[in-house]
Amino acid sequence: MSVRIRDLSHIAIADVEFPSAGATVRGLLYHSGRPAACVILCHGYSAGKHNVDPLAYHLASEGYISLAFDFQGHKLGASSRPLVRAEDLVVNAVDAIAFAKRHALVKRAVVGGHSMGAATAIGAALQSSAAEGIILMSTARHRSANFAADGLVRGLINRRVYVDGAGPEEITAAMDAHTTRIAELAPRPVLFVAGSKDALVAPSATKQLFDEAGEPKTYELIEANHTDCAERARFVVTRWLKATGFEYAAQGG
Repeated sequence: MSVRIRDLSHIAIADVEFPSAGATVRGLLYHSGRPAACVILCHGYSAGKHNVDPLAYHLASEGYISLAFDFQGHKLGASSRPLVRAEDLVVNAVDAIAFAKRHALVKRAVVGGHSMGAATAIGAALQSSAAEGIILMSTARHRSANFAADGLVRGLINRRVYVDGAGPEEITAAMDAHTTRIAELAPRPVLFVAGSKDALVAPSATKQLFDEAGEPKTYELIEANHTDCAERARFVVTRWLKATGFEYAAQGG
């Protein structure tokens, strides 16, 4: 029996950087050399672009462009300068969208993220009309209301040593301010992804956020925990991109 090996040699990954919030943000741009929609991916708290790398690479293998970058202050990443303000997360994401849109191959932009990055993606989409679609993985509302008891927030406190600058209390409050405005994203399409084994953000919490959003919207429950949700979401993400019309420009014009 022969085994078919998929040829991925056409995928290019380029080091990129752009100015943001008075410093430099660095990331990776994944593409196959064809005009396409670009998905800008925002990682979660205390992580880095490596957390969304499998999804970014899969998108490139499917003919899309993806941009994954490191938020300022995240020591597992490569971007310069501490995270001076929690709101600089949104500044970084908005500047990433603008950077992607300037690329010759990028015709349309979608912003997405995981956990903290998902809430940041909401804030960025509220500020940037260039984001024509939004992908939200493992995120919810009302995290600051019960700060000490919330499992996700306790996790943020435990990992604050990995982030140089704004603390988890400030970041949580800022993210709540964005998720509260979820309905304002309409009429842009939004994909919500929840992990069935997510012990930090329960699927019911993501579903509640989905219920508060306007149409058009899609909810997907996948087999994943909090950490690997972005990687395991790659098939539902590409299916949603195609279903909502974000085909690469060589087909869609």
